[in-house]
Amino acid sequence: MTTTCITCDRFTLKPRSGAGQEHLTASDRAHARVGMGRCLNESLALRWIGGESPACEKHVPVSEEQVAQRREWIKGRTV
Repeated sequence: MTTTCITCDRFTLKPRSGAGQEHLTASDRAHARVGMGRCLNESLALRWIGGESPACEKHVPVSEEQVAQRREWIKGRTV
């Protein structure tokens, strides 16, 4: 079984917030609806990555429960 980004602690579906990032917040929400999030690893934080993309060598696993919650959240918001 391939390890994917959605199973990593660094993967997030949460939109950015803060002054001057409103345009990115809207894009983050739109991408999250289709299963794309961001890696909190500094070099990748500005890109959207598909949750089912193969994980990198810095993968930090989360619980199966958290993975299931992420997938359910995406499933409930698909367009």
